[in-house]
Amino acid sequence: MKRLFPMMLLLTAAAVLAGAQQAPPQEPDLDAPSAYQASGQPSYKGLRSPLKARVLDHRFYTREAMYLANEMNQSGDPFLRQARLLGLPIEKDNDFQYMTATESYWYSRYVMQTLITESRMGLVLTHGPYITEKAIEIANAQYSRDRGENELSNKDVLFQHLIPSYLARTGFPRRFEDASPLMIEFASGDPHFTAPVDKGTKFEMSENLWRQRKFRELYGAAYQAPPTGAGVGGNDMWQYRVNYREDFSSLRWSNDRMDHYVDLGGAGQTMMKAVLWMEYFFRQTHHERYLGNNPEEGFRGAILTLASVSKMLLLKSSFFYDGKRLQGVNPFHYDPSHKLLYFPHEVSVEARYIGDLPPRPESFKVKDARSLLFDQASLLWAFSEYFYFSDPGRDRGDAAYQGAFDNWDKVFGENTPYDGSLMERKYMHLARGLANVVVRNLEAMHRDPGAGVLVSEWDPHRQRGNVVSTADLNIAILGLANYHHHLAKAEPELAARAGAMLRDQADFLARAQSSDGTFADSYDVAGSRRGEQVTLLAQASAVRGLLRAYQELGDDRYLQSARKAYRAMNAQLWDEQCGLYRSQAGAAVTVYTPMNVAAALGAVREMILVTRNAGELERYKRFWVQGVNSSGLQQAEYEETGESDFSKKDGDEDGIPRMEFGDGKHGIAPVFAGRVEIETPVAPVAVAQGTQPEEQSPGTEPK
Repeated sequence: MKRLFPMMLLLTAAAVLAGAQQAPPQEPDLDAPSAYQASGQPSYKGLRSPLKARVLDHRFYTREAMYLANEMNQSGDPFLRQARLLGLPIEKDNDFQYMTATESYWYSRYVMQTLITESRMGLVLTHGPYITEKAIEIANAQYSRDRGENELSNKDVLFQHLIPSYLARTGFPRRFEDASPLMIEFASGDPHFTAPVDKGTKFEMSENLWRQRKFRELYGAAYQAPPTGAGVGGNDMWQYRVNYREDFSSLRWSNDRMDHYVDLGGAGQTMMKAVLWMEYFFRQTHHERYLGNNPEEGFRGAILTLASVSKMLLLKSSFFYDGKRLQGVNPFHYDPSHKLLYFPHEVSVEARYIGDLPPRPESFKVKDARSLLFDQASLLWAFSEYFYFSDPGRDRGDAAYQGAFDNWDKVFGENTPYDGSLMERKYMHLARGLANVVVRNLEAMHRDPGAGVLVSEWDPHRQRGNVVSTADLNIAILGLANYHHHLAKAEPELAARAGAMLRDQADFLARAQSSDGTFADSYDVAGSRRGEQVTLLAQASAVRGLLRAYQELGDDRYLQSARKAYRAMNAQLWDEQCGLYRSQAGAAVTVYTPMNVAAALGAVREMILVTRNAGELERYKRFWVQGVNSSGLQQAEYEETGESDFSKKDGDEDGIPRMEFGDGKHGIAPVFAGRVEIETPVAPVAVAQGTQPEEQSPGTEPK
């Protein structure tokens, strides 16, 4: 079973014996969290080579960091499971197993838990519309006006009604301190801690006694008290009692160094990340009656579900813009030809700060009125995935997924909480409606009527632009393919239109590709290149997008175009001596951001899976070690990826420090840097020596 970490909201070191958990399912099993673990942390000795790298920008940018977190999520357990099912030679490859099942999994999870529950970099869900609706509903049903109790505060509802029901349904007896779960996130912030990380182990006695009683009630003789001493092994760290796992107050970021506005692309990428974790956390039930793979993950998934619904309700009610004011929309009666309403790029927040309490939003104002393709596609990706997660009518033709779908169905109900569910099923229609609005707006605002391609920007004053970004087309393809795949039954007519737009984007890329296989960073709508540089962001984005279009539509032209681009990317950008891709051809100094690293991880991963090319596994592993671990992109780490010695800066000697020993006076959160540079002095550009992406096993390629 995956090593656990009290990461998401309000979470602590839950004291549950490993033996009390359900036994791991028999292999192969796609439903359950992966039980496939690397045997110890590898040194990656054969994959490392010296790098001269430095962090240029420590700042956390939500839209970019969360896109990398999403690609890293898919490079974790999903990549490991698919590689095994395809017969790739990874059974004895401890390096590959560790970088997928452990590092990629946890780096992605670190970012999510840090942003959502520790940083306070956004608006907390306590002030959200879902809890306001519940306050009105509960007050009207349960409180007598004669007693003067006809109103409840949102905080009362959250802590007296919702949280207790989530604890009971997930079997997680927990009290917590200073967790501030967000319903929507700000655009960026400084991830340096503002106070020393509290590594003490002394807790208030009545809290501990209460918790131990609850665990004994739940698990009987299987219960054992968690360890409290240093030197606990990595697999037991989730049971470890240490203050920063119980109380998040020492892990906050500076409110003064945050950008207090919402970037809609960041909001979409963060919601997509939340849904992927909800799907993972609810793959199983535990102890026969509790939701979630285990108590902690079930509770964390419940909070993420609450936050995601709160975000969708907030977007629906307050974030649509008509060019003059923000307003709400009925998504099922929306027609852009009658009145155009859309999500603007940036929305500033006017909030009231009362002492040290999380800010209460008072009003919203448009900061940047443009509609950006990256934003719309990110939201479409997230809305369509939430619909899939919550939809009881999912296609169950694949027997391997039936158990997982059944468990997902238990999360949603018609009579919450009395039917045992956590969230009303009706909100799947909210996700469906919002996704429909985005698809219609892509057609009306971003689609060039002649070329069919989606332009990167629509301005309310200048209207549709004529610049087509290759990176933006990748995100558009991911969103359109997700909608086309997941809503084909619910919205057959609109899904067909999304499929047509998906084909138009892939066709545009295939036509625009140069004879040497490369892509420009951007084009005009006629397909003419803008700029001559060959960049990693453009090549990797094109490969990732073309492969996703191939997987969804089955058109071999897209696969062949992706192959050609991948060969060109390796020939012109891969530096064998440094073990990474240059950020542009011939660059003596390579600059990495979460965006180009995310695109590269996705491109290499998907090419391996589609072509079954075992030879490219070595390139992937080298790029991971050098580009992620050794570059400074991952700025810090927790115990789950090796830092179990609280006294050492870098106990596992992988170059990534424990968070309190990281950059700054008090350390830095385990999140991605905004920008790093690496010296890549080899000239001329080295040509990769590995094999090219040809099939390694007979049979039809996966589609």
